[in-house]
Amino acid sequence: MIAVGYVRRSKESGKRIVSLDDQRERIAAYCQLKGWRLAEVLVDDGVSGGRRERLTRLDAALRATRAGAVVVYHLDRLARDAAALLDWLERAGRRGVELHVVDRGRVETESASGYLMAGVEGIVAAHYRKVISEKTRHALARLRTNGRRISRWAPYGFQDAPDGQLVPAPDEQAVLQRIEALREGGLSLRAIARALAAAGVFARGGRPFAASAVAVVLGRAARLSRDVEVAAGG
Repeated sequence: MIAVGYVRRSKESGKRIVSLDDQRERIAAYCQLKGWRLAEVLVDDGVSGGRRERLTRLDAALRATRAGAVVVYHLDRLARDAAALLDWLERAGRRGVELHVVDRGRVETESASGYLMAGVEGIVAAHYRKVISEKTRHALARLRTNGRRISRWAPYGFQDAPDGQLVPAPDEQAVLQRIEALREGGLSLRAIARALAAAGVFARGGRPFAASAVAVVLGRAARLSRDVEVAAGG
């Protein structure tokens, strides 16, 4: 039997999730125990289990290697989308490709009970993915409301205070006011970018403002200004 392994770690994965190397080692050990040849191991690092294009890549690897089995560490590493999981299992079954999970064995979907169990596991995995997404959105919303930074760098127009709060950066706020005045004067985003470059006003890093950057800066500055005012009790 020729097998293809698949390992994945999402952006939200923490230390409690088995690492990519550990997943790969467990898959290799499983194939060795079965006496199979592990032709390839596909790796997705920082990729959500809801992205279906991953399964297209997996199908291509199966065709290229003529593998008859896919081995994963856990079923939710393959997919956290119930519909996508069941659809892929049906396609794989028609081609005679088996899905195996380390420490569990073959995932059987030919019988009604097997298909139901796979579907239930897929739904549970999808539910967990959505719960993580909701928690992340709510946490970011709270940070924004409290005026705290939510990325590696403070947004343009703001800087970090010693207590971790976002506070206005005077020099960049002056640039923002200039951009807002140009916008209120009827200039397009491209025209604003050209006007800033002509006046020697540049973005962070010393590069000219692009029209897209002007749009992002305007929208983000307006939103953050409101949030900072709310956090300050204004």
